[in-house]
Amino acid sequence: MNYYHKNLSNGKWNDFSFSEQMANVGSEISRALNWKNKSNLDYSKKAFERGLELLDFTISDLKNKNKLKELSRLREVLADYFYFD
Repeated sequence: MNYYHKNLSNGKWNDFSFSEQMANVGSEISRALNWKNKSNLDYSKKAFERGLELLDFTISDLKNKNKLKELSRLREVLADYFYFD
């Protein structure tokens, strides 16, 4: 699998607190929204994919298992907005 965040894919992401994880996800999604508003769909798609990757890392982090329902719903809503809107 090809990762955007190669240095985080080895488990280092799990060292971050939940708040830090979500702040990083939010930064990428914010970039994706900004690029979408500027009609640069290529940059928007890349930023969204990076955000989705970080969200997937967050979902797979065992310390967040009690937030799985909300995180999965967030992933679903974001995918719907960026891919199907």
